[in-house]
Amino acid sequence: MRRTLLIARQEFVKYITRRGFWISIFLFPVWLALIAVVPVLTAGGASGPSAFTVIDRAGGYTTAIREAVMRANDGAPVQFIYVPPPKAIVDADHLAKVLRPYLSGNPPQFDAVVLVPKDFGQPGHMTAQIFAHSLDSNAFSDRVNAALTEVLRLNAVRKMAPSLAGSPELTVAASVAHRKVAATDDGNDFASYIPVALAFLLFIVSVMNSSTLLQGVIEEKSTRMIEVLLSCATPREITTGKLLGVIAVALVTVFLWGAILLAMTSLAGHGTVGLVFSALGSVAEGGNLPLMLLYFLCGLLIFGSIFLAIGSMANSLADAQSLLGPTMLILMFPNLMMAGVLRAPNGTLATVFSWIPIYTPFFMMLRLSYHPPLWQVIGTAILTLVTATVLIMWTGRVFAKHVLSTEKPPTMGRLFSRMFRRA
Repeated sequence: MRRTLLIARQEFVKYITRRGFWISIFLFPVWLALIAVVPVLTAGGASGPSAFTVIDRAGGYTTAIREAVMRANDGAPVQFIYVPPPKAIVDADHLAKVLRPYLSGNPPQFDAVVLVPKDFGQPGHMTAQIFAHSLDSNAFSDRVNAALTEVLRLNAVRKMAPSLAGSPELTVAASVAHRKVAATDDGNDFASYIPVALAFLLFIVSVMNSSTLLQGVIEEKSTRMIEVLLSCATPREITTGKLLGVIAVALVTVFLWGAILLAMTSLAGHGTVGLVFSALGSVAEGGNLPLMLLYFLCGLLIFGSIFLAIGSMANSLADAQSLLGPTMLILMFPNLMMAGVLRAPNGTLATVFSWIPIYTPFFMMLRLSYHPPLWQVIGTAILTLVTATVLIMWTGRVFAKHVLSTEKPPTMGRLFSRMFRRA
């Protein structure tokens, strides 16, 4: 055990004293900040609300369209503003040609122009037109269509029942109040985001540190340093020590990232910092914290074991590339399924993927906030522990067999066949 801890310490010191480690520590929060800020600057902050106008040649539709579109501004930053149409375009014959400078100017005078033809509403003439150059008009078009449909139906009712023409019941409108159910008893929704954030960090930290571990093993093989280690410790002690060192580096990485992000969050407002600490307290009180740590640490061991085995079999980085490509594609698969799992965290898809051993830590961390069945939590926790233990033993076999060999580059079949053989 002492030799294992000495190797773990040596690995830890080696990684955290490298310049690249500290560069990645400070670049990751900057990258997250850019992801949050750039879309705001390029979308809402740069273009502002969308201006639209209505050319109502049939008469009686402008007010309904304007009110329907402007409802998008209720309870949100202004998205649309109505501008009366210039007289030059109201009666223009070739409207598409006349509107071109209004829609494509820099800046454009209008983002969208709605044309209600003169014969609109008559039998066989139920189509209005929207002229737009750059507006994403799906939501806008839906509101215009709903307004026109409502006016057409009201006109039909008034025509069939003239006595109801002035009845206020024909213009009554319903409203919907949105209420969100908090994920925790204290109403702090930040608590539901913590497992998702940790699942994302698990992938980032695992790949980053495990790749460094792989390169370190190949470097030790090329410099013959691995022979010195083997003279002082067994292959199992070496692999276990290296994995423990990687876990220590990963935990330090997550702690430093969290501290930097918390400092950046405090600049946005002291209330946000309070919400974060309250969320952490909610997670701890809810009993999910031990499970989150279990899945996180076992995930690090699983990914680290895979990369360490690849490094043990490869004689150079070029050799390792033959396995790194398919391995990365396999490990990145959970990220592709994240949106689907979050839409139905306790559905069939999420449940099935949670029982795939190498993906269990990732998917179960995503699902913890949504209270999966207890039998799944217990079963996947046992599966995760067993998988991590088996992979550590497997990595020791691969390391003992191949770390001193100079045979041809590894294949995927030979790599996994070591799992079922004795060293």
